Amino acid sequence: MENATKALIIAASILIAIVLITLGVFVLGQGTTMVKENSDMTAEQVTAYNAKWEPFLGTKVSGSKVKQLIRTQNQAIKIDASKAPTLEGTTTEGDINTVKTYSVTPEYDDKSGVISKITIGDGE
Repeated sequence: MENATKALIIAASILIAIVLITLGVFVLGQGTTMVKENSDMTAEQVTAYNAKWEPFLGTKVSGSKVKQLIRTQNQAIKIDASKAPTLEGTTTEGDINTVKTYSVTPEYDDKSGVISKITIGDGE
């Protein structure tokens, strides 16, 4: 009987140790994710991010290019909404006339320098 009690105590100790190790790994993983999300981008990453959006910017951008901008932004939102600038102004493809030209201006984040918002002006 005494051996059975010792065996149960050892088994319980092992189970508790496994639970604590699993919990520690989980908490460590969450902390790493949080650090990665809140870390600043390097200059190369900012340049690469902005380069994705810069071909769509300008004072006389064709309607078809504006539609492509809206599609690109919608795809970026599906992948990760935090990695896509917000669009303001005429932001639905159906409202964009491919014959007209539009003013597409960026707004840069003061801290990171990435494009955080793109405003689409009325077509001419």
